[in-house]
This record gives sequence, C-alpha cells and structure tokens, in this order.
Amino acid sequence: MVLEKLGSSLRNAVSKIMGKSVIDEAAVNEFVREVQRSLIEADVDVKLVLEISRRIKERALKESPPPGFSRRDLAVKILYEELTNLLGRKPAEIPMESKKTNVIMMVGIEGSGKTTTVAKLAFWLSKRFGKVGIISADVMRPASKLQIEQLVGPDIPVFSKESKDPVEIMREGIEFFKRERYNFVIIDTAGRHKDESSLMSELDAYREIGPDLVILTIDGTIGQAAYAQARAFAEKVPVGGVIVTKLDGAAKGGGALSAVAASGAPILFIGTGERVDDLERFDPERFVSRLLGGGDIIELAMRIEEAFKESRLMERMSKGKFDLEDFREYIQQLGKAGPMEKLLEMVPGIGGRVQLDVNSGEMDRWIAIINSMTPEERRDPSLIRGSRIERIARGSGVTAKEVRKLLKSYHQAKKLIESMSSESKARRLFRRMGIGG
Repeated sequence: MVLEKLGSSLRNAVSKIMGKSVIDEAAVNEFVREVQRSLIEADVDVKLVLEISRRIKERALKESPPPGFSRRDLAVKILYEELTNLLGRKPAEIPMESKKTNVIMMVGIEGSGKTTTVAKLAFWLSKRFGKVGIISADVMRPASKLQIEQLVGPDIPVFSKESKDPVEIMREGIEFFKRERYNFVIIDTAGRHKDESSLMSELDAYREIGPDLVILTIDGTIGQAAYAQARAFAEKVPVGGVIVTKLDGAAKGGGALSAVAASGAPILFIGTGERVDDLERFDPERFVSRLLGGGDIIELAMRIEEAFKESRLMERMSKGKFDLEDFREYIQQLGKAGPMEKLLEMVPGIGGRVQLDVNSGEMDRWIAIINSMTPEERRDPSLIRGSRIERIARGSGVTAKEVRKLLKSYHQAKKLIESMSSESKARRLFRRMGIGG
C-alpha cells in the first residue's frame, strides 16, 4: 500500500484509543502524540502537524458524541476529518468537453517522472474517454519520444518532428490530432528546474498554445520541498492540477502530499508504481480511509455525522421548534428509514404519530419545493401565501396545489410537535439521550 509506514503508524494510534475503556484527557493526549509522531516521520510540516494536533485535542475534549456513539468513535472521526481537510477534502475534477479535442500540458522538474506519467495518464484517459494522442515536445531530451513509445506501445500515437522549437511542435501536433478528432492530447514538455530562470521563462511561450489544463508532476520523495515547486510553477503557468509521483515506498510521501495541498494546487492523481497502470485517482477521503484501515472509518464518520444531524433536529423538536428547514430534514430522514424513525418510536406522545403518508417520489418533490423557498420563508412559513406559492411552484416545477399540500402536512406535524413539547416524560427521555437541557 502507498505510504504503508504512515498508515501502519496511524492505525496503531487508532487501535490504541479504541482499546481504552475510559477516554479522558490523558488518553486524548496520548492519541495526539501518536498522531504527531506518525505525521512528522512522514515529513509533514511541523507547523501543520501542531495545528492538526491542537484541533484534534480541542475537538476530542470539547465535542460531545451523539447518542449511540462513544468518545472513542468521535476521536477517530475527528482524526479522519482533520487528515482529509489537510489533503483537500474532495477529489479535484478533470475538465473535459465532449465536442472538442482537450489539450493537457504536462510540466515538471527534470527527474520527477513526468514522461512516464504522460504515458500513464494517456492510458487512464483512453480507458474512459476514447481516443488519446501524445505530443513529444521535449527538445532538450530527444530520447523522451522513444521512451514514451516504448511505454504506450502501438495503441496510443505519439506525434513529434525534427525541430528545436517546442511551440512549433505543439501547434502542429494539436492540429494533427484535431483533424483526426481525438478526445484528448497530452503534451510532454522539457523538464525544468525552478532555479533556472532561462528554462522557466520558456514556460511563458507555452501560453501561446492555450492548453485546457496544465498538470504539474512532482516527485513524492522530495517531501516538504514540493510546496516551493508547486508555487514556483504556478507563478509561470496556471497549474490546474498536480500528479505526485513515486509514492510507492516514499518515506516523505506524506510531506509531499500535504505540501502540495497547502500550496492550493489540487492533487489529481498519485503515482503508485512503475507500470503504466500504476496511476491512481486521488480522493482524499478514500486515501485517508485506507491509511486508517479501510471503509469502516468512512462508514463510522458518516454514521456519526448523520447522528449529529438527527440529534440537532430532535433537540429542536423537544423544545417545540419546527420550521420548514427542520421539516426538510425530517423528510430526508424518513426517506432513509434510519435511526431517526426508531428514536421517534421511543418518545412518549410522539411515537407513531409524526408519520407522513408520502411516497419516495413525493418526498423528492417536497424537498425540491422547500429548496425553492427563500431562507426567510423556510424559517417563517407564515409568509408563504398568494404570489409566493406561485413563485415556489414555478421554481420547483410543481403545481401550486402540491405546494399547498406540503404546507398543510407541515402545519399538522408542527402542531403535533408543539403539543408534545410540554410532556414531561418526553423531555426526560430527550435528556437521557443527551439532547436538550
């Protein structure tokens, strides 16, 4: 696995805290120290490590776990969230227009694995988007064309010509692949060094080509130095994404990934081996989940997040507060038939009474109707009448009659919830669940 040492160290920290019977400040401190050690050994910037450690400790001690979950579960969820935030949270998208030849320009420091990555990316794109061509425009290293051809074989064409002008090669190559209606063209450029101003200045000329996407390759073994590389290239060309290479066995891989993320450049892929198919789409949540031990971590984080949403809604309901935003949340929970429904069944005075006679298709329409309202209308439904109903109906693609039906069901549910909010048994049960005062 990529970054096996970091993953093993983090899983050990998780295993230790999950094995403790009592999670007090001492246990949290030990957990944070284990995480710190793991990240520093992976060459993550010390300032970042200290900031993550501070947030993990503060949140683990101050936040309360939702009903049905322990503080151990919450600590693991917090670690998962902070690591995914460090790496960018969501996967970056690759821009692609179906009715044109999309041009990708690859740039990078000499020795970063750029040319090999061109071949890997060509294979990855060809499997998903059809015809892909490569332009070999590295005039500094003529052997790069032969290297690419050996990697991709006969399935992916490589364009080149005898010229010392890389821009001329690029222009002619793009025109060739456009005539042949290729979906993607990848340009392999000469390797650069960020301190060689004469070479870096050549990147300005590449702007004449106007590629749809510039991808920077960064060697994962350089660790925190990846930050300076990403920033140096971004000052010359609009870097739209980064591929971090050589992560298989890289002791400094964690430092490289976190440094690139800190630079603001989205990580598109990671290189995980020597073969042409050793290119992995970078998804921070999945990546962190694997580091921490698999899909169970994502499942735990999602379940706790849903439980937090449910407990907030339950708390408002216990106090008789119920606006259309709460109603939307309740509809969504009914659609999932999850813990919310089971919790409501336990509550004296409400169990079995707040049930809507609504099918899944109507649930979707009702959510669309509520989404078409202004925040003010959702918080104060008494405003919704006359022309507002007509506007909401048009905005959600339904009839005014359906909007009125939703409002009628909402008012019935609100009336029932207001009537149960004063029932002492219900309030005592909410407090035992850790909800409300």
